[in-house]
Amino acid sequence: MKIKRVLDKINEFFPMQTAMQGDRIGLQLQSGLEEVSNILITMEVNGKVVDEAIANNCELIISFHPLIFAPLTFVDESNRVGTLVTKLIQNKIALITIHTNFDSYIEGTSKILSDKLGLIYDSFLVADPKIPNYGMGIIGHFETAVSEELLLEKVKNICNSPLRFNRGSSKEIQKVAIVGGSGTSFMAEALKNGVDAFITADVTYHRFHEVDGKMMLIDPGHYEMEQFVPVGLLEFFQNNFDKSEYGKIVLSQIRTNPVNYYPDGDSYENAQNKYLINNYKWI
Repeated sequence: MKIKRVLDKINEFFPMQTAMQGDRIGLQLQSGLEEVSNILITMEVNGKVVDEAIANNCELIISFHPLIFAPLTFVDESNRVGTLVTKLIQNKIALITIHTNFDSYIEGTSKILSDKLGLIYDSFLVADPKIPNYGMGIIGHFETAVSEELLLEKVKNICNSPLRFNRGSSKEIQKVAIVGGSGTSFMAEALKNGVDAFITADVTYHRFHEVDGKMMLIDPGHYEMEQFVPVGLLEFFQNNFDKSEYGKIVLSQIRTNPVNYYPDGDSYENAQNKYLINNYKWI
């Protein structure tokens, strides 16, 4: 399969202009290849993921998080990015990133978590003003309101992580906004839409203060909210490429979350690993 064919199909469903400004998406490394056969899909790239690609004879990695974000002024092995870029080129493995252009997709990052929580989809939190059916975040509702405690239990069990949260204005939660990953810049929109709870990651102490008593704010963690994306990307490839076009597509089994938990960290980490193992497949 030609790399250009992969990029054209990605841009058809996840247009580059729907990504957040400054995001690094698309082809990050060509590694001298025009065509690829086997493909590995992963949350992000680390050394173990590259080894996994090599073991599976994969010539292309599709990653959700970009490897190269800041401009590279040189490439050597004195830092993480330089080491990984060198290893990918040495092993002739190309790298493509699909990031916030997947977040803005109608069945993207936030919608996946919304579906797992059992929310009924209402709308994007912020619709793209130029491209219909794209936008950031989602607003959904429960058919029957749930208690704060039940919502917290749902999020903990689905994301397999401890939670940080505040109390909102109501003990009953029905209308919920979600922005997968770092979404605190969308807090004003969540408040304006009158949601009972907003689920996002990387929330600072002072942001909790801003909405305390006004809106419930739940932070399960960044990786923890986005760990389901690779399965969504796999389904995209299954639905939009003919099997005859490639050798195999492998879903990574590597848990790339750099965050550890204390106490009871093993239980959360094992649950996240179990999710990867249960969803492992190649097509």
